[in-house]
Amino acid sequence: MKKKIFIITCLAVMISMVLGPLQMVMSATSRWPSPGLGTQEAYPIPDTGTFTSLNGIFSKIGSGQSQVIDVNTDTVGLEINPDKPNSIGAIWSNQSFVNLDKDFTLDMQVYLGNKNDKGADGLAFVLTSAKPGTLGNGKSSLGVWGISEKNDAKPDQIALTGIPKSFAIVIDTKKSVNPLTSGLDKHVHYANSIEQYIGSGYPSHASMYNIGAPFWQTELVFDNAIGKPTRYADGLNGRVTNDKWHNLIVSWQKADSGGGTLTYQLKGKANARSITWTEAEIGAIFGTTSTGTSNKELFLGFTSATNTTTDTSEPHLVAIKSLADFNDFKGAVTLKHGDEVVKQDTLLSIGDKLTYHYSINVENLNGLEWPVSQIELPKGKYFDYLKPDGKPAIAGDKLPVSIKVNGQTIPAEATVQADGNSAVMTSLGSLPKNTNSQLEFSVPAVVKNHTLTSNLLVDDDATGSLTGGTPTAETYNFTNTADQIGKTIKYVLAANPGAVTLKSVPSFVFEKIFQEGSEEATNVNPTVADFIQGIPGQKPFPTTLSELDLSKWLNTLDSKTPSQGATGKILSVTDTRPNKPGWHLQMSLSPFTLADGSYVLGDNGNTSGGKAEMVIAENKDNEAKVTEIARVRDNGNAVTVKNMAPGGSNWSLGTEEMQTQAFMSIQKTPSVRTGQYRSTVTWTLSDAPMP
Repeated sequence: MKKKIFIITCLAVMISMVLGPLQMVMSATSRWPSPGLGTQEAYPIPDTGTFTSLNGIFSKIGSGQSQVIDVNTDTVGLEINPDKPNSIGAIWSNQSFVNLDKDFTLDMQVYLGNKNDKGADGLAFVLTSAKPGTLGNGKSSLGVWGISEKNDAKPDQIALTGIPKSFAIVIDTKKSVNPLTSGLDKHVHYANSIEQYIGSGYPSHASMYNIGAPFWQTELVFDNAIGKPTRYADGLNGRVTNDKWHNLIVSWQKADSGGGTLTYQLKGKANARSITWTEAEIGAIFGTTSTGTSNKELFLGFTSATNTTTDTSEPHLVAIKSLADFNDFKGAVTLKHGDEVVKQDTLLSIGDKLTYHYSINVENLNGLEWPVSQIELPKGKYFDYLKPDGKPAIAGDKLPVSIKVNGQTIPAEATVQADGNSAVMTSLGSLPKNTNSQLEFSVPAVVKNHTLTSNLLVDDDATGSLTGGTPTAETYNFTNTADQIGKTIKYVLAANPGAVTLKSVPSFVFEKIFQEGSEEATNVNPTVADFIQGIPGQKPFPTTLSELDLSKWLNTLDSKTPSQGATGKILSVTDTRPNKPGWHLQMSLSPFTLADGSYVLGDNGNTSGGKAEMVIAENKDNEAKVTEIARVRDNGNAVTVKNMAPGGSNWSLGTEEMQTQAFMSIQKTPSVRTGQYRSTVTWTLSDAPMP
């Protein structure tokens, strides 16, 4: 390490991603239209607050009669089929958003027309891991069950014609039994003469079917609690084909063992039924993934079918109160050192520049916008956030953050909290309804100075979180993409190797002492005569102040600062290395030369210098003792100023009040010229002591 000097002889913007939240979907008409019939005001409207926007969530399949019901700019309901004979309907979610690893409740309104005892045939609520691409079987099969009749058929053959890998809840509005033979509803035990029921079962399981005689008609098999999986059929205590909306609720409560319990009820018409599935039974119903685990991410669909005549057909509609339970949040953070992802074995050293990269995906299927209340961005306690000017951020600083929301860049601010270990963004607006939103942003950081003497495994740095959502805000933690578990950020913090540093070096202006009569002595510039006669100095250098004869020296007692090259008043070395191996400091002095470079002091054809000799001395406060530290000539030869043995650390000469002191002698120089002379001191600090 070298330093050179001259000596002379004289660093919350609110972002609005969308508008404020929509509380509920309101209808602007007195009745809903029938897209399938092309008529307005065809259906009564469910009660306010019982339905939400379903924009872009569902699509029909095949050539069926299904349509979404739009009012103004919102899809408010699903017309599984209009009031047309021989209709088959099927409408399915575009994504497999039903996840059996999460609890949920589906609160729905269903409408089955106004034909009372004449309407047919009904609708089905269906979950499947394999969304069909074509319509199911019509009439009494309701678009979900296997075909109703097949010569020489066997149950397993009928099962192949039902929706595969599925579970269904059906509301059947017409008893389908031929009194002389058989039919799908033969085994339904109706409670009364209404002959409508709600049932459940597995359309692609052979156990769901029996073959009747003598004409091979299909019969559904319901056990109402006998055997597993359970298949229920419950007669309704009142008609649902009465021009009213009816409340169907389906809920799921997962079990810690991997299975869970599904409960459904047609409110006011039948008792609730609960079906419990084990993990293995879920696999048997919905199939397994390529890794052998049960399929738990399912499509939600609705199917329906109507009878053969206008008098006996009926419409089938569904409205959904909320899809909030199916919203999905994924938040991830990746800590990087340059392009390298920081993992649990990554070694980070003091001064390393880091970047926290955040990626957030909110799948908001619900018809309400998704408020983002707060994003908390913690950092490791050994890190500092970096402001745009490259300086560490402190409590109260606001860090500019550019958030990319669905490809659009929006400015925001993260405020560093009082503890300095986290920054928080607030008032972030809302994310759109019925859609996925992707947020991406990054925050820079740096490994700050510390005093660790050995490497430290850090495995508990927080990942950050987002608070938001509807109808109730929740806090969602981010995962660390570099870790399989992902709950914390891990790395190895390198020990502070320390450094030996030439912290500051003095600059000098040499003058001579002058006293006239009884006046107080002062420092003045030396004269040409002084140089011709020489300034002898003292050899050996005095050891006490009383022995120091200032008339024989040029001195720096006035602590003046030269016109250039000044770096301080103190000669100071710091050593922060834990093992303190020692160091040594040397200096050299270039020949004194006139400021314009035209003449070297004492030049008689030789410009190598050597006429001046400087002595650096130490005199501590309130002490009479004076100590020679180093003696150097202006000939470029290096001398040792300090040799610090192992175990030693910091060292300094001088104070802010009294700078490092130096004295100079000059050999007789007859050829001297007038002017200002300069010399450069080169300080060389080595990180080991001299041998």
